[in-house]
Amino acid sequence: MRKLILTTITIVFTLCSTAANQVNLDSLYKVLDAAIDSSDIYVKQKEDRIASLKDDLRRSRTDLDRYDYAERIYLEYIPFDNDSAFAYQYQCMDLAERMGREDLKHKAGISLAYQLGNSGFYNEARIHYSKVKPSSLEGAMREQYLIGENNLYGEMAFYTHDPKLKAEFYARQDAIRDSMLAIMDSTSLNWLFQKTIVLNYTKKLDEALRYSDKWMQVCKSGSRDYATMAFFRSEIFKGYGNVDMQRYWLMQAAIIDVRNAIMDQGALWSLANSLMRNEGDLDRAHKYIDFSWRCISRFSPHMRSWQISPILTNINDEYKGRLESMNTRLQWTVGIISLLTLLLVGLLAYVSKKRKQLAIARDELAQSNQQLSQLNAQLKNTNDELAMSNLQLHDSNRVKDEYITKFLQVCSEYIDKLDNYRIKINRKVKANQFDDIRKMTSSQQMKEDEVKELFDNFDAVFLHLFPNFVSEFNALLKPEEQIAPLEGDHLTTDLRIFALIRLGIDESSRIADFLRYSPNSIYNYRARIKNKAIGDREDFERRVKEIGIEKI
Repeated sequence: MRKLILTTITIVFTLCSTAANQVNLDSLYKVLDAAIDSSDIYVKQKEDRIASLKDDLRRSRTDLDRYDYAERIYLEYIPFDNDSAFAYQYQCMDLAERMGREDLKHKAGISLAYQLGNSGFYNEARIHYSKVKPSSLEGAMREQYLIGENNLYGEMAFYTHDPKLKAEFYARQDAIRDSMLAIMDSTSLNWLFQKTIVLNYTKKLDEALRYSDKWMQVCKSGSRDYATMAFFRSEIFKGYGNVDMQRYWLMQAAIIDVRNAIMDQGALWSLANSLMRNEGDLDRAHKYIDFSWRCISRFSPHMRSWQISPILTNINDEYKGRLESMNTRLQWTVGIISLLTLLLVGLLAYVSKKRKQLAIARDELAQSNQQLSQLNAQLKNTNDELAMSNLQLHDSNRVKDEYITKFLQVCSEYIDKLDNYRIKINRKVKANQFDDIRKMTSSQQMKEDEVKELFDNFDAVFLHLFPNFVSEFNALLKPEEQIAPLEGDHLTTDLRIFALIRLGIDESSRIADFLRYSPNSIYNYRARIKNKAIGDREDFERRVKEIGIEKI
């Protein structure tokens, strides 16, 4: 009953993990890509640690200390630089020989044999294992010896093409593994590692996943052991046919490998292979395989090169096919662009012809503008109505401002109506309705007269509402810089600009539209007057806006 409950809990946990991990694949891709982009930083940290250990080795005074530091450098180099790892392990063997320490000599020999076997140098590895007497080994050293021999025969069996040798090597591996599992603690990392692999290779996936859970619990998060666990856990989900979970654990392993500057990678190129085969995500697969190839080239084991070469070949073939497809599309694109160019040349010729016709129409429009004077009467009536409405403004500053603004808007809009009228004449020219035009148009002087009358009305209305504006405005200026209005109580351009600012129209573009100046000219007027101000020039316009608030 207890076993049933534990099995149920494990299955539920696995299903929940699967659902969660499927959701997080995109975020894991981002984490992995960020780790790859920062790989130079992790490599530099690794190199700094190795350099520090080398300094300690050079300063060591005894062979035992030198052995210790050489071994630590070897351990750093194992997944980082294969040739350098061999060099320091040979140094460990020489130091053990010089000290006459058989135990250290065996330890170095076992480590060297493991590295040779893992790098594809099987004969050299077997020679070094043969120099060790298993009966003389105890504890952890015996475990390491068996782990190394087990790995060696497994590698030899996997890569040999001789069926008889393959069966012989696998049988030898099974025997070594049985001996190894018999002496190991069943809760140790190495025991769970070997147990999980055996169960996975024998297709006992549920049991393998259960032991993988236990293996995960004894691995330190972020360590190389955890990455190894994650890689073989992905193999279990590969056996299930669960591609998402396979990739999830491959990414977990690859992220740890990159962050730990592991050059002897398996997870990243396995992930690239999965992406290419199952989804055709060629760009991402190429990015990962390219980075993995650069890492493996730095690590320099020929065995890994053999493993990754088929994947590189497949990706290159895919890229070649994509390039051919792109070339075909490019040819079509060039053809379409050529056709569009011909159409554009024809369109330019048509536009040129229409522009000549438009120039003729403009000449005729200039003659028709003389008839616009008849609009004077209508505009004068509107001005009279606006002048009458000014008498009805409320004493409140807000109401006065609203009415004045409305007055200015109507006047400005009416001038725009004149221009719209000109556009209407233009349309009639295009329609050859010249008799209608002669009846509707008159001289251009009408617009100038109306603008002058608009300004006169503005001055009169503004000074009526703010009779003390000029004196209060001059009070803000230096005595020698004060401005007097023109004859007949007409405001100067400077005064009109700041009268509009007093009404709340403080955008240079709007003032320029009303006064028929350029925005740059208005800006210069404002700057020149502010330079004449008493006190802070940046506060000048705010004080202008307060003129008459208490007095009106």
